[in-house]
Amino acid sequence: MNQEIEFVKYQKLKHIKFLVNQIDFKEGHIHNEIEVFLVLDGTGKTEIVNQTYNLQVGDIYFINSSDPHAYYRSADAVKETGQVCEGPLFLFAQISNHFLREYFPQIRTTLFKSGPLSEYLNEEELDDFRACLVNAAIDYFAEEDCYQLDVASKIASLLKVCYKKLPHKIISEEKKQNLKKKNQRLQRIVSYVDDNFDSQIRLEDIALQEGLSPTHFSHLFSSSFGITFQEYVNTKRMEQCIRLMQNQEKTLLEISYEGGFSDPKYMNRMFLKTFGCTPKEFRSRLTNVRRDYRVKEEQSENILADSDALQVMLKYKSNIVNNKS
Repeated sequence: MNQEIEFVKYQKLKHIKFLVNQIDFKEGHIHNEIEVFLVLDGTGKTEIVNQTYNLQVGDIYFINSSDPHAYYRSADAVKETGQVCEGPLFLFAQISNHFLREYFPQIRTTLFKSGPLSEYLNEEELDDFRACLVNAAIDYFAEEDCYQLDVASKIASLLKVCYKKLPHKIISEEKKQNLKKKNQRLQRIVSYVDDNFDSQIRLEDIALQEGLSPTHFSHLFSSSFGITFQEYVNTKRMEQCIRLMQNQEKTLLEISYEGGFSDPKYMNRMFLKTFGCTPKEFRSRLTNVRRDYRVKEEQSENILADSDALQVMLKYKSNIVNNKS
């Protein structure tokens, strides 16, 4: 899974952020915040720590600080008209591990098990958790009097449920810092590949830069990403080739070299292995259904303005109430 470091900015409340986001594809990333998300509409998939989950409306997931994760629309999500569906709509709550640390310092060094809350909460508990999360989001987007207290109290209540129900362990500050250093190293590696995938990249050279043996480097990368270093590089090169394919004036030979493949036959083998078709066949499909595959595009996600997000959340809450009545 491709992985980037994401820095969360808290524009309204310190240590807490809500957003409603429609995602076609958001590549693998990590951040220091705890993340809880609710699927509001549509279907898709998420990858969390190298495990893939199918997403349905109403699903709630917990992602621990520094755990890699990605989101994307289902490749087979096609309407009856033949048009490709948009990606799922999410509610995200991002919580700093400094939240309430003066009162509950262990939040800084807690490692939770990331994944679906349905594995640890029964239906009644899930309903309560979902309702509390939705109400906290409505308070956040509406910004009525004392909304800061309303949001903070609800988030504290949700974290209490997580501590009581989710598997977790509390590590030392030293181990926490080691995890931070590991993430910084991974970011340097990812940034180097992103900047240089169109030229020769040798695992041994990057390992030397990081002061690691090739064996240690290879193990670190594969254990963090779930794929080998070479597979990651090839994925970046294929993504670039797919972007270049949209320019009909470029030949496949030009695309191969500009994408970083030294031999067009190698590009051909990679497309057959990954997509089950040749680059020529893939380009034809891409023309017919531009978003038929998990391709990172310039507009791969759409974060709603707070006013629009509020209306979405009020509608979602209304639907929950109507379905129960």
